[in-house]
Amino acid sequence: MRLPWLSSMLLVAAACSSPSAAPADPPCVAGLTTACQPLYSPATYDVLFTKVLQPNCAVGTGTCHTSDAAQGGLVLQDIDAAYAMLLGKDGSHPRVLPGDPGCSLLMKHLESTDPSYHMPKGPNSLSAPALCAITQWIAGGALR
Repeated sequence: MRLPWLSSMLLVAAACSSPSAAPADPPCVAGLTTACQPLYSPATYDVLFTKVLQPNCAVGTGTCHTSDAAQGGLVLQDIDAAYAMLLGKDGSHPRVLPGDPGCSLLMKHLESTDPSYHMPKGPNSLSAPALCAITQWIAGGALR
């Protein structure tokens, strides 16, 4: 007995499980420059964490990068743990590629125009000087 619907179902299942069905990683951010006016100079990790990342991404309960929400597995509450997570030193996928701000996942999120991908969530973005400082920090090797 032939089951024509079975072959159709198998084709649908194969299409849904193919690698092309997975969301693509956005391309590297073009046009980033270190010839900009940073919010903090020099742009050090400790200053960026304390004055930009933590207050914008990890304040209060249920904020995207607090321990109770941990969007994308990233928690920005402890300065040392956050640094390890950003650079993948904790075994996670690196979100910052030292020396390469354009291809760093952090900058892809911060610079995205797609509201479902852009960080921080909502209508507000980090200021141009804050983005400049993060770009300079990453371009300079993302040192601690």
